[in-house]
Order: sequence, then structure tokens, then C-alpha cells
Amino acid sequence: MKFFQLMRMFLLFSVISVSARVVVPKEVSTVHTISRSRRRYTSNPHAVEKLAATRRKYSTARFYTIAHESKMRRGGSWAGRLIAINVLAFAAQSLYPSLTRFGVKLSEKILNGEELYRLFTPIFLHGGLGHLFMNSYSLDSVGPDLERYFGPGRFLATYVASGIAGNYLSAMKSPNPSLGASGAVFGIVGAYFAFLSINSNVFGRRGEARMDGLVQTVFINAFMGLANPMIDNWGHAGGFLGGISMAVLFGPRIKPVQLPDGSYRLVDEPVLRAPPHLERIPEQITSCFSNMIRQIKGKLYMSDLPGKPWRNQPRLQQNRPRRDMPKNRSIKPIQ
Repeated sequence: MKFFQLMRMFLLFSVISVSARVVVPKEVSTVHTISRSRRRYTSNPHAVEKLAATRRKYSTARFYTIAHESKMRRGGSWAGRLIAINVLAFAAQSLYPSLTRFGVKLSEKILNGEELYRLFTPIFLHGGLGHLFMNSYSLDSVGPDLERYFGPGRFLATYVASGIAGNYLSAMKSPNPSLGASGAVFGIVGAYFAFLSINSNVFGRRGEARMDGLVQTVFINAFMGLANPMIDNWGHAGGFLGGISMAVLFGPRIKPVQLPDGSYRLVDEPVLRAPPHLERIPEQITSCFSNMIRQIKGKLYMSDLPGKPWRNQPRLQQNRPRRDMPKNRSIKPIQ
């Protein structure tokens, strides 16, 4: 068993490391940086009517932007936060072993409609340190790239939905208990593949090269999963299909649109779109925690300052009596 696990980790690392990061395609950056000047068309009725027709045509669409890597490094990515949650959950499992029994996937309970929370809790539980490390490495390799294109809201929804889909298919096809984030990670891979395939006219050859790397990763993991009976292949397959479904239904569909002033903008027009207030929940959570940390740092800084600092300072030079003033030796006395 250890031999197969070591071989699987080695092959997975070698494939993912070759195609770990994606550079924003030249086609996307070229279209995105075309003139974005905003002009008023009140003096031109024809331009006003054309602008209104454009808005009606793309009423369900929104302007599409890709988060820059430096911005994600400053604000932190949700892929990194998910890894931190998995590490904390594994530490809690080590301290309280009953937590594993409480959250593991049990097919009989799920199929009978009992304890349906077991469709969700196995996503954040792991069976060992190697299992945790391998899933964390895979999520860190693919997750930040997909988060840049999907945004935090759709990325988190895809991760959770893929994990639930993987656990449900595993409950239907396998009676054995299982746990792990591998189904959700396979969902991220599937969503990334479907996203690049749908928007192949935008990403071009770089997107095709990335898709080839994802296909190799999936096939290698499938082969290693079939060779090791301890791996829940049904969970991987369910997560992969769940990720593809989320990308097809809710994923970005990018198209360039010409505005009335002649400039071009990228527009995202998915098949289905969640309400804006739901998509902004991860950003609101990030903003809330950032403000909380900023306030804590401010209070710690203020606690180091004296209450009334002006009372502890010595008197200023100009307020001394003249008898205490040193003699000015630069002026020679008159002889």
C-alpha cells in the first residue's frame, strides 16, 4: 500500500508542477486593456439609443475582470483559507478522535435520509498526514488559478458542491465509509477543464496546453486509484462531474462586446447566475475579518502609548529661566 501511495504522490507532483500556474492569455489582456473611456451621449440621440439596446441585450451579463495575482497575495485567496481550515480540522481530529466518527461519510445513514450533514463534513476531514498534504498541494496548485477566473463566490460554491456530489455518488455506489477533500479537489479540476473548454476562443493555445495538463493529472490519479483499493474512486468521479456541472451552469462565459464609443470590454454571461448578494458573501467575510484585524492592531498600538505623553517629557529649552540658560560663548566680551 505504501509503495502505491508513494508512486501516486510522485507522479501527481511531477504532473502538477509542470502545469501548475497559468499566465493570463495575451488575447484576454489585449481585449481587456482596450480604451475604456466613458463619455456622455446626451447630445447624440442615436448613441443613447444604441447604448440602451446594448444594455437590454446584455441585461443579465456583467463586465468581466480577472483578479491579479498580487491582489490575491495581499488579500489572501480562499484556496489558502480552505487549506488552513483542513489543517485545523486535522489538528482537531488528532486531539478529539471522536470528531472523525462524527463527520465521516456513512452510506447507510445518507441513503436513509438520516444525518445528511455527512455529505458536507467529510470534505474537511482526512485520514492521515500524507492524505492531508497531497490534497493541500493539489488544491494550492489548481485552486488559486480557478479562483482568479471564477471569483471567490463561485469558487467556494464549486468547491462545496463538488465535495457534496462526490460524497453522494460514493454513498450510492460504495458502502464503505470515506473522508477527504479529494472529491472537492477533483471538482475544481473538472470545473477548470470545463471553463477552459467553453472559453477556448478567448484562451487559445495556452488554454489548450493547460487542458492537456489537467487531462494527464486526471488520468494518472484515476490509474493510481484503480491500483489502490483504499481510494474512493466513486467520490473522485462524483466530484469531477459536479465541478463540470457547476462550470457549465454557473461558470463564466466570456465574450468581447463593443460599446457605443467603439471600445471593447469583456462580458461574463453565464447560463445561470446566483443573486449578487450571495456571490459577495466571501468578499464580505474577508472585509469583515480584515477590519477586525486592523482594529486589533490599532488597539495594540494604542495600548503601548502613554496616557498623557506631554507630562513625562522634559521642559522645552525656550521655557527655562534665563539663569538656567547656558552662557553663549560664541560672543566675545567687549574689552
